[in-house]
Amino acid sequence: MTVFPLLSASRRGIAVAMVGAVVACLGMAPRGSAEDVEPVELRTERLVVVVSPARGGSLLAMSVKRGEEWLNLMPDPGSRGASWLMLPYSNRIRDGRFVFEGREYQLANAKNHAIHGDVRTRPWKIVEQTPSSLVLTFDSADCPDFNWPWPIHATVGIALTGDRVEQRLRLENRGETTMPAGFGWHPYYRRWLTRDGEPVLLEFTAPRIHPDTDADGLPDGASESVPADLDFSKPRELGGRRIDACFAGFGGHATIQWPESGVTLTYACSPNVTHLICFGPEDRPVLAVEPAANANDGVNRLAAGDADSGVIPLAAGEALEASFTVSADVR
Repeated sequence: MTVFPLLSASRRGIAVAMVGAVVACLGMAPRGSAEDVEPVELRTERLVVVVSPARGGSLLAMSVKRGEEWLNLMPDPGSRGASWLMLPYSNRIRDGRFVFEGREYQLANAKNHAIHGDVRTRPWKIVEQTPSSLVLTFDSADCPDFNWPWPIHATVGIALTGDRVEQRLRLENRGETTMPAGFGWHPYYRRWLTRDGEPVLLEFTAPRIHPDTDADGLPDGASESVPADLDFSKPRELGGRRIDACFAGFGGHATIQWPESGVTLTYACSPNVTHLICFGPEDRPVLAVEPAANANDGVNRLAAGDADSGVIPLAAGEALEASFTVSADVR
């Protein structure tokens, strides 16, 4: 059964040099068990994406064709990947603790605030594959140490068409009670594509922001109006400044532009993607622009009555679906 629409395949595409470099970087073993599955290259004539089923279906690389050359958009993945999926919640939960429907829950990794869900380092199974698409599944029943009170099953489809990559997910609650569900994608891009210090511009609509006065990445209160210096409703250059902000009321569309390099990325997200997190550190030339359902610490924002928590109550046996598409325009 085909879970997501996929492109027809004439042959399996493998970029030996690129995949080999990523495998060496990650120190991964040859193909064997789910944990040892090598990265998979997906490609069209204008776009290449490398996916690691062994590490949460993370993207290790994304390259677009500019003239006769391939331009790498994502940084060296290191051990974490360059873009990963966050399930069954995105970003942090303060001290790993939350209350939902009158019951208190404590997650592991509380010291680091229980961050980015618990699927990004887990092995996913390949169920379908073509030269330009991949479908992966994850079942928490396969992980006795899964760090979430409810069992889940997830499916992600990644499909390339021309200069566009679409990621579609399905998250099912396999527990016996309603769970607070969330999700997000965490793509990192190179802040500078063709020269150090080149300008990068962001544009998106999100009228509210979650305050973070102590700069710990966790909201300090209910969402509020976006201040003028963080208003990206028109293209705005980031410059060299640090940014770490969680925007609410995200309209589902965003652009990232590198005018000097002639590259524009355009986001199109499903309506349940109501948040956008922008993170650009001072010590690394990278930029993360993360579409997500829930706010940072969303379950606790829900408990506090914040209308912008973004958390989706998912009844036992129910599932949610979402999509995130990135189109690359190269001039």
